Amino acid sequence: MQSPSTPHFTPDLAVSVVLFHTPLDQLRTLIDTLVVAITKAGVGRVELVCVDHSEDDGYAGQCRALLAGYDEGSLVLTFLQLDVNRGYGAGHNHAIASVNSRVHLILNPDVELSPDSLSLALEAFADHEDIAVLAPIGFNQMGEPEYLAKAYPSVAVLGLRALAPKAARTFFDRALARYEMRDREPTSILRTITLASGCCMWVRRSVFDRVGGFDESFFLYFEDYDLALKMGAAGKVMEHRGIEIIHHGGQASRKGLNHVRWFVSGAFKFFRRWGWKWLG
Repeated sequence: MQSPSTPHFTPDLAVSVVLFHTPLDQLRTLIDTLVVAITKAGVGRVELVCVDHSEDDGYAGQCRALLAGYDEGSLVLTFLQLDVNRGYGAGHNHAIASVNSRVHLILNPDVELSPDSLSLALEAFADHEDIAVLAPIGFNQMGEPEYLAKAYPSVAVLGLRALAPKAARTFFDRALARYEMRDREPTSILRTITLASGCCMWVRRSVFDRVGGFDESFFLYFEDYDLALKMGAAGKVMEHRGIEIIHHGGQASRKGLNHVRWFVSGAFKFFRRWGWKWLG
């Protein structure tokens, strides 16, 4: 991936989101919460790059109309309509290569940010120069915890969490608790984790560029885990328990056979690269 040309100054923050027929109400909610967080953080200029993988001119036109409804100010909006969908990580790589910043926020369009999320994240990066990746804590729309921070997974626990019905997962709660890091209570606002979810992750741009960004051989699923391990070798991957988001995500099995296929393919690439763990 190519780095952007060096601007006259380096903004504190830039943001990217990858779209694929994302409901417009969802995108609007994301931007609205981002605007509130930018205002509270008091940062001078933030660029949001929206990469559209929908390959649909009609949908792209609707997105452009939505983005045009936001007045220019501290949030600068850029819309990139790509001809080919090369995957989630490739979309973010494309967006990130077009901007520069000290910290970059990688987002799913189905996320709502808390008002103090940006100020807390930027403060953490300023105070802790060894942080490479920062993750929030997450909740679903019902207010239930999502456990975005993860330990290194086993094949068995990934299959249970992503593909098994909720009722079946209750029989294996100990293994799931270890993977979701529920088995040990945090003792501070910041804690070191192994893996972070790509639905919302702040990355130190210098480290992101150094490790080559997302590996584009992952189409969807596990590119975030792969990135966290790569960046974790150059700095710390941490969870900030003061930063909260709402995530309207779901299990791969509920999204259709293509998602199951991408999940299995991504898992195979991940374990082949980082090491197989079958149980536990």
